[in-house]
Amino acid sequence: MTEKVMPLAERLAALEKLEREIVVKAQRMVPAGSNLTIIDNFILGAIKRTLSQSRAFRKLVEDWNFASAAVMVRTQLDTAMRINGISYMQDSESAIAQIFNGDVTYRKLRAAGGSKMTDAYLKEKLTEEHAWVGQLYDELSDFVHLSFRHFWPVIAGMDDENKIAYFAISAQDPKKDEANYYQVTDAFFRVTKLTGMMLVSRLMARHSPPPPQISRAEEVEGKRDDNGPSDAAT
Repeated sequence: MTEKVMPLAERLAALEKLEREIVVKAQRMVPAGSNLTIIDNFILGAIKRTLSQSRAFRKLVEDWNFASAAVMVRTQLDTAMRINGISYMQDSESAIAQIFNGDVTYRKLRAAGGSKMTDAYLKEKLTEEHAWVGQLYDELSDFVHLSFRHFWPVIAGMDDENKIAYFAISAQDPKKDEANYYQVTDAFFRVTKLTGMMLVSRLMARHSPPPPQISRAEEVEGKRDDNGPSDAAT
């Protein structure tokens, strides 16, 4: 039995649904009246960037612009790397404040261990937690910088018998075959899901109320209840 292939339209619809889910979950973590810090502002800005890039990716795919859509996967991954990098800062509040004030760029910050927080460092750290990130990052680098990957979309057709190649130079891909977009769309969805999860989790950690404190007397009473009825009650 042939496995049903999900059409490109359904893949993009799933991505749009994911965007809405990120917004809803973020709003739950930071309700109206919440006290926000500089890191919260950084996270909220990253959520806006994540959603904007996701919308842009969908529009690029719908417009048959593979080369630009592939670059969006890399920029989305960059967001995940920088949010993950907060965990490795010695003083995250101070570091993010320096970025906001324009005193330093992210790549010039240093981690608690002294390493510069370059793209290579951030990629390494995120790959330690999600093994698939490293290989995807390296593959996407070909789209960020001019490489052989930018040349294949201009080929409109081949005449093998006469050894003739036909080229079409335009903003859109000449071959409007949606199967060419399955892999890049799935990769973007995976990266966006990871980025959204990290952003919402960080907000949750910062704004969820602490667990209720249990007094020593309540703890002792709870242990008695766990041990079943006492002799006096039987």
